[in-house]
Amino acid sequence: MTITKFIKKCDEFMICSEIGKSGDIFVELAEENKTLYQIMLRGSGRIARFFDTGYEEFDAQTQTLVDRKKYLGTNMIFEAYEDYHIFGFNFLNPKIDWNGKLIAESFTGDDKSWLICFDGRPVINGVELARMDYTKLENKHYNVEIKDGLVGVFTKT
Repeated sequence: MTITKFIKKCDEFMICSEIGKSGDIFVELAEENKTLYQIMLRGSGRIARFFDTGYEEFDAQTQTLVDRKKYLGTNMIFEAYEDYHIFGFNFLNPKIDWNGKLIAESFTGDDKSWLICFDGRPVINGVELARMDYTKLENKHYNVEIKDGLVGVFTKT
């Protein structure tokens, strides 16, 4: 297997990342499974609970933020169809729920939210972001030039 894993602990959440090759299979044990949302930057594969007959396809072509809340606290398995790069948004406090969404245009911020740049070089309020830049939002307007960027906003509920 060729899996490289990264974890970045931020103020109120963690970001994880897995990078690997076609054919990789990796496991996430129930006690480690804190991933609320995932996005695949490159590649494709499938995820499922252990010993479950159903699975979900996972594909970078859709650039979709996948809600993984239904899998929390269960043993998970991932199989890569192609070389891949995945990011996950993870809780630090299990008593706090989060809503996540991708943004592509200007919006009004919420001071319970965090913005994370997953890819590209988007410009927000005149500041060019890079991969893994993140910031706490304020209750104000944010001008967004998404360009080639992939940006998520995560809000505590």
